[in-house]
Amino acid sequence: MSLVSATGPVTLAAPGTPGTKPVIVTVQPARTRPAKPAPAELEDLKLVAQSDGISFKEAVRRWGWQNSFVNVADKLQAKHPGSYSGSEITGEGSGAWIGFKGPIPPEAITLARTLPVPVRLIGNKGFSEKELNDATVNNFSRVADHADVGTAEGGYEITSGAINISAAPRTPLDKPGRRRLLSRLQPVRSRIGSPITVNVTLTDKVEAGPKINMYGGGFLNGNGACTAAFTVRKGRTLGIATAHHCASGNSRFQFYNHNHQGRSTTISLRGSHGGRYGDMAWYSPGRYKAVPWFYYAPNKTRKVNLYKWPKSGQKICNYGRTTNAKCTKVYKNGQCIKYPGLPKYCGLTAVTNAPTRKGDSGGPWYWGNDAYGILSGEKRINLKSRDLFTPVAGMYEAMGVSVYLS
Repeated sequence: MSLVSATGPVTLAAPGTPGTKPVIVTVQPARTRPAKPAPAELEDLKLVAQSDGISFKEAVRRWGWQNSFVNVADKLQAKHPGSYSGSEITGEGSGAWIGFKGPIPPEAITLARTLPVPVRLIGNKGFSEKELNDATVNNFSRVADHADVGTAEGGYEITSGAINISAAPRTPLDKPGRRRLLSRLQPVRSRIGSPITVNVTLTDKVEAGPKINMYGGGFLNGNGACTAAFTVRKGRTLGIATAHHCASGNSRFQFYNHNHQGRSTTISLRGSHGGRYGDMAWYSPGRYKAVPWFYYAPNKTRKVNLYKWPKSGQKICNYGRTTNAKCTKVYKNGQCIKYPGLPKYCGLTAVTNAPTRKGDSGGPWYWGNDAYGILSGEKRINLKSRDLFTPVAGMYEAMGVSVYLS
């Protein structure tokens, strides 16, 4: 890799040129003092300090700037969707990187200087995150839909462009049978010079499952119990979102706010999506008025200002009816899963651990006043169980609805 000064001109080879080496520009901050976090973020940072075993002051120092980073990455992703190649907060909040398929956009350097930590800008990665996600969905669908596959899981590595998929046979196979199946599941040869690689393996069992057992974060009782995510809107029509797998067998739910004193309303399924964009559904508000607020803790509500795409390495929190409020960290995006008896779900985000339990399914993932996701389930990645959620930023493309903002 070539190292280029952030103060000099940046000249990169044309994108997609085979053999082109990545170029790294390390941008030093123009100022090291981050913008003051909003009151809701400060409340989340207290929870982070408690869960990480550090002081509140240290939590603010490490993570108080992450919202500014997400905003910078979102701007670059929105302006350069065909080139943006992922981003990550690194070193427990001490730095970050943002990648691009081809040349580094000049405004990336300007925006990176507004952050209080060094930011590595990586050009010539050779693929965009959209291309990598599309390749993941296509290859996972090919494997998961095979008649001899029972369950499957997979996802991409944003740093290397590697796609890893594991599949469990529908019925036990002997060694020759496993070899034949694995041969049929292997991908077609990728284009010459492409940095995206696909690796398919067979396993005896895919360890994964959903979390089944009108404020967002309310309680859903039906054939099993789930948690509501955020209120949503489709034009002037309002409703409440949850997970697709919660909607399985539940055309209606009884919705309860916290401190409900036995009062509830019946809500009806309006739409759902289980596939390329994740694990999501939405319901009518029943007799209640849907408002752009959500429960982030028992009997405590916040308004929703924005919805955002999650970034690797950022802190993030969840509320669920079983485990209440807790915070963890985004591990990686672009995950696919096929739970037993359910459709395949792609476009999911994994966090570093699995702090949720049955009944939390469908609950909101958030940071401060911003909406990020809907809890799906969990799977093992690198020998560790990790929760999965559906990014709410994909709801419009999937179902024609979006998070109801204040």
